[in-house]
Parts: sequence; C-alpha cells; structure tokens
Amino acid sequence: MKGKRKRNQYKVGNQAHLLRFVSLTTDQDCGVNNSVAPSTAPSTPPSTQVLKNLSMQVSPAPPKFKLSNSATDLATKNTTESVWLPRLTEKEFKLYSKESYDKKSYVAPQTEKCATTVKLLRPHKLSDDYLDEYLEDKSTENRTVDRDLNILMINSLIICHLNKSPKCVVPHFELVQETQWGLGWIWKMKCTNCKFISEKYKLFREIDTGRAGRKSATINYGFQTGVINCNIGNDSARLLLTSSCIPPMSKGTMQRITNTVCDKVVKLAENETEQVVESFRKRNETLGLNKNSPIKLQMDGTYQSVHIKSRHKMGQNASQVIGIACENETDNHDIIGFHLVNKLCWVGAWLRGKGYDIECPNHEYCTSNTNRHDPLSEKDLGYEIGKKIAKLDLLVDYCTTDGDAKSVQGLQEAMQEIFDPLWSVNRLADTIHRGQSQFREVLRAKI
Repeated sequence: MKGKRKRNQYKVGNQAHLLRFVSLTTDQDCGVNNSVAPSTAPSTPPSTQVLKNLSMQVSPAPPKFKLSNSATDLATKNTTESVWLPRLTEKEFKLYSKESYDKKSYVAPQTEKCATTVKLLRPHKLSDDYLDEYLEDKSTENRTVDRDLNILMINSLIICHLNKSPKCVVPHFELVQETQWGLGWIWKMKCTNCKFISEKYKLFREIDTGRAGRKSATINYGFQTGVINCNIGNDSARLLLTSSCIPPMSKGTMQRITNTVCDKVVKLAENETEQVVESFRKRNETLGLNKNSPIKLQMDGTYQSVHIKSRHKMGQNASQVIGIACENETDNHDIIGFHLVNKLCWVGAWLRGKGYDIECPNHEYCTSNTNRHDPLSEKDLGYEIGKKIAKLDLLVDYCTTDGDAKSVQGLQEAMQEIFDPLWSVNRLADTIHRGQSQFREVLRAKI
C-alpha cells in the first residue's frame, strides 16, 4: 500500500506537473489540498467543484492523515481515488488540453488554480475507420497499360489457353497476380473454368540501356519529365494519381527518377546552348566577320516569390533566383546562358534541427549553392552567367536589362577576368521599363 500510495501521488492530472502533497498533522482542519492552501481553497465543497473549462464535477478531496503520538502510527481516513475520464480521440483531446512550453507535457487551460482530481488519458491514435464510409462494396482502380501490349496479351492468352486446355471451350480469365513497376504493371492471368495459368505479361515499354537485368519503364521517366516542367512537385503529382484511382509510385522511386531526369534535362540544355553558339559562329563566318565577334544579350532574373519584400520578416522574401540570358541578335531570342542560386537544403535544415553545427553548402548531399544568410544578387547572377558564356569563347558588348538591375556589372567583371581587363559591356535600357518610368514621371510632373 505504501508503494501504491506513492505512485498515485505523482499521477499527472489535467494541469501538467500538479503534485498532490499530503500534510501529516495532528489537526484535521489544517492541511494543503492539491497544492491549494485552505485560505485560498474554493468555498464550495469539493464534491461540487467544477472545472472552469470542462464543466465537470470532481470527486471529494484527497485524504487527510492523522499523526498520532507514535511516529510510525499513520491512520488513513476517507480514501479518495482519482477520477479518470474515458480515453478521448485526438480531436477531442485538443479541446481539453494543449502542449506546454517545453513541448514535453500537456496543460489544461484555465485550470492552474483549480483543485481537482480529474485526470486525462492520452488520446487514441487516429484509426482508419473513417475511411470505411467512403469505400464501396467493390473497390475499383485504374491501371496505366500500353494499348498495343494489352492487345498482344489478349491474343496470346487465347492461343495459349487453346493449346493447353482444349476442352475448356469458353474461358473466363481473371487476374491472379499483378506487380507494380512504377506506373507500369506486370499481369499474370488464370482461367476460372480450368487450371490454366498464363505467364507474366509486361504491359509497359522498357528503356533499352544495353545492360543485363531489369530495365526501367518509359512511362515512369516520361511522367517525371512532365512533372519537372510543371509548377507541381512529386507530392502534388501523387495526389493527382490517387484522385484518379491510379496507384502512384513510391516517394523514393519518384525522387530517384526525378534526379536522373533533371540531370538529363541539364545536359540537354547545355548541348542546345552550344548548338546556338555554334550557329552564331557560322553566321559570322558567312558574313565575313570574325567567328567570335561580340553579340548582344538581354538578361533578367526571376525569383520564387511574387514580392521580394515581406512584412513578416527581415530581408528578402525569396530563397531561390534564376538568371537567364538570351541572345538579342535574332527574333528567336534563344537562351545561351542561365544560372540558379538556391538556398534551400532539406538535409542541412534537418541536421541543424538535430543540434549539429552544419552550414550550407559545405556538407554532403547539400542541394544549396549559397549560404542561407547571403542576399540574392543579380550582379552575382551576371558574373556566373558571364563565366559560362566566356567558356564558349563568346564576347558580349551590349546587354539589355531593367533599370534597377546590376547584372551588367557582373557580366563585365567576368569578361574582364577571362578575356581583357579593359573590356566593357554597355547597358541598354529595356523599352518596357523605360516606358513605365516615363509614364510615372509624367504623372508626377506639374503641368
């Protein structure tokens, strides 16, 4: 009983860390009840006390002990047990309690000075029972299969069934096994009228890698190519597939394919840029000019945020910026240079949350290429783009930008560093921004 009484003494009630101290005294009228002194205790009897926020009747006050002449003679009177509420759901539990400041316990709001023995159990975990009301008797799903391979499977099933089970005149095929390969599927069929079981049929096209082993499906890489060219991510893509009753790929598979596709897209973009530069060299030779004659560019940067300023925090309201340089010699305006500055790194943020002293971009598996505290600068964008253009042996003499950008200075520094310290890049004003600035000046003018 002594050990049990000691354990019950430290049970957590509605308010976190509320200790019930039992006073050992000779006078029964003197004591402390649930950390509330008699002078400050409610005037109403304990049996009618009500929690402020819960509207709930509590049990009588905890027992008082009488200390006799002997130090070891303790007698208990009016034993009281804690009132335990039924275990609530997570949604209901949030109405009764909230997390403490240290995020390690729960506190019942507005009950700090209430003497109560009502206790709460931790909530039930969220179950999947609520999904049952949306499920039908037969759950139907859609599959993405190749049309020609599906027709080929049907013809092969009929021929194989006729050869192995000639007595089964009218077959009834049923799916006995299916294997998911991303968005592709491998089926194995059987006949319910006989014991015929077919071989496995791949209903997706494979990528010919020239190596032995299992090969990737073209539909998986084609789907990820479309995802990275849209304003959605893998999570939104999986949501679209699930909403269409199509089983999506796993997150790990999608991320692995995304990394591969992104590397291929970057290589294709670089090859296309080299082809554009080579076409300019051929044009210059055809016109009788030096093949590395200077060209004209137009350059600008775009951020991931609509507004560069924020009302809620200091600094810039963006963590990514991409600078693009297009040739201004033809009406095609082909892209010949680009650079991305990224501050986002999930691995670094996770390690810093665990207490490690990690700074991006100087750790393994880092996705950022600049420090998270450095400002995003279009001058740095122009410098990086200028170095990439200079590697192609291409000079720039004029660059068109908006009025508030300093990308021309970065472009000029890159040209001076690689080619000639006296080389200069002249800035041309953008007609749209120049027209808007002239319109604002007219509105402010006093006519």
